[in-house]
Amino acid sequence: MRNRLWKIINLLVIILVVFTFYFNRTVEVKSIDNNKTVIIDKIDNKSKDINIKELRKQYHNNDIMAYIEIPGVTKSMVLQSSNNDYYLNHDVNKKEDIKGTVVLDFRNKINDKKLLLYGHSGKEKDLPFLKLNNYVKKDYWEKHNTINLYTLDGKKEYKIFSSYIETNDYDYVNLKSFNGLSWYEHINKLKNKSYYNTDVKLDKNDKIIILQTCSINNQGYQKYHLVIGKEV
Repeated sequence: MRNRLWKIINLLVIILVVFTFYFNRTVEVKSIDNNKTVIIDKIDNKSKDINIKELRKQYHNNDIMAYIEIPGVTKSMVLQSSNNDYYLNHDVNKKEDIKGTVVLDFRNKINDKKLLLYGHSGKEKDLPFLKLNNYVKKDYWEKHNTINLYTLDGKKEYKIFSSYIETNDYDYVNLKSFNGLSWYEHINKLKNKSYYNTDVKLDKNDKIIILQTCSINNQGYQKYHLVIGKEV
């Protein structure tokens, strides 16, 4: 009888430990728009259950193309219109907002081999791409080198292979031709411009994502910080 009682106590203790661990590592929080509730895992800081169809229904906006997440760095809906300016000055509800949203280039299809995303950075703490400027340092990249992109087709994961500030060569915005370079030569050019070696291997069949924001470490708006990843 005593042995049976101890077995029951031990089982209850195990259940309590598992229960406590789970609820201490997860928490419900509001997303950046202070509306949709998502589950955040406090161990890896990743959002759970991102559903683009549900976001479109919730905001009555079919311009929502994706949801980007770099754990510990940024998370935001990605919107697309007929030009690249509109959602840089409007929110997901189509109200004027100088903070804007993250924008998918109007020329892009979500499954293109190169995706171009734009977002503001500056002195405000809640600008979508503010923390991208931290990628000038390799130790920051080492801690935050994965980009997650949730689309209608599911989750895409990218490994960041390059980070640098561009001042005059805007070949990176080209989607089809690259000034005489092949696709493989083009993406290697982007890698070779990186401030540090990420040791990420590239292949001629790779698909990439480029995140662009204004460099707050330089004067003028013709200097862009690029963070570039390959789909894995």
